[in-house]
Amino acid sequence: MTARGRSTLLDARIHWARRKANFLWRVRHDGSDFSIIANNCWGGAVYQILHRPYLTPFAGLFLMAPCYLRMLEDLRGHLARPPRRSNESRYDAVHQVYGRPLPYPLGILGDDVEVHFLHYATWEEALEKWGRRTARIRWDRLFIKFGDQNESSTDLVRRFLVLPFERKVCLTNCTGLASEGVVVLGGEGPTTRLQEDIEYRRYLDVPGWLCGGQTRGGELLRRWSRQADSRFVQAAVRRTAVQMEAGADPKMNLDAKMAALRAGRKTTGF
Repeated sequence: MTARGRSTLLDARIHWARRKANFLWRVRHDGSDFSIIANNCWGGAVYQILHRPYLTPFAGLFLMAPCYLRMLEDLRGHLARPPRRSNESRYDAVHQVYGRPLPYPLGILGDDVEVHFLHYATWEEALEKWGRRTARIRWDRLFIKFGDQNESSTDLVRRFLVLPFERKVCLTNCTGLASEGVVVLGGEGPTTRLQEDIEYRRYLDVPGWLCGGQTRGGELLRRWSRQADSRFVQAAVRRTAVQMEAGADPKMNLDAKMAALRAGRKTTGF
């Protein structure tokens, strides 16, 4: 079978594996409200999987790791006022990857925390949705996620791990940070697009995290759900390998795009 044929077959397998895995997430979730604070689109994807309304403004955007940690260290203070518009990022990597001017709106929280509204067409749209969703935050049901990427470092991960949030999780490839809330994804370097989009499901039981371990359906349904997640991840990883064998570039986050630029490779992905 050709690489194209194998990719098509795997696409169909992924479609059904994703549907089953996502359905089991919804069955297991107890229906409680939650507000995910995340440094990229990860939280928005969780809301979509669970068919829940966004009770957070952190969807369709990303923050560089230093900015994200500064914001978390005074979250209420930084979210007390809407972001103000900016046209210039302090991070050279951002402009090297996305160009100048940026093709998306950029906002500033407080004095210097940049919010990159990557999936918004206009500043007006970004500002309206930010204000509406910020007002919905459930401050008593915060779930804080950090992905070890976007100019992250071991020191920033350590700062994250001592933050006084009851429910927080760090996705990382670093094996030397054993601590409650650390989820080691088994790769090297910064977390990748594939890891944060899909592979994390192999290591983190999101419905269990959101429900404090008390999901609906008990242990049997939990096992079925984890098996479905594993099959979905396996199919997605295999499809990525097949597509790369056929000469396609993987979907990239900013770290990977910077590495590709330094190596003189393309930065677009399938």
